[in-house]
Amino acid sequence: FLRGYVDLVVEHAGRWYVLDYKSNWLGPGPADYAPEALDEAIRAGGYPLQYLIYLVALHRYLATRLPEYDYARHVGGAFYLFVRGIDPATGMRRGVYFHRPSAACLHALDECFRGMS
Repeated sequence: FLRGYVDLVVEHAGRWYVLDYKSNWLGPGPADYAPEALDEAIRAGGYPLQYLIYLVALHRYLATRLPEYDYARHVGGAFYLFVRGIDPATGMRRGVYFHRPSAACLHALDECFRGMS
């Protein structure tokens, strides 16, 4: 979890997002990249912990850079893009996993990491 890198951080309409590209093979058909299949792949790969760590890093970075920073206002969440399943015609219905943890979750995790220092 700590050897990887954030693939991309983007800002859109005042909100910041972590994007991570995944080349996982989930199967040959479009249904293999439907939301239910992505949920399973995310859990199996341990990606929730990964994106939570990435979001804490983004949270800390933005807190030092944006005046009046507020997680609820400035952080949009995490996108995991399963590139084998993305089809622009389907929008976010295939190949795109998104999650935005609550502010309480992210602040609690941030405090856990601070306690480890």
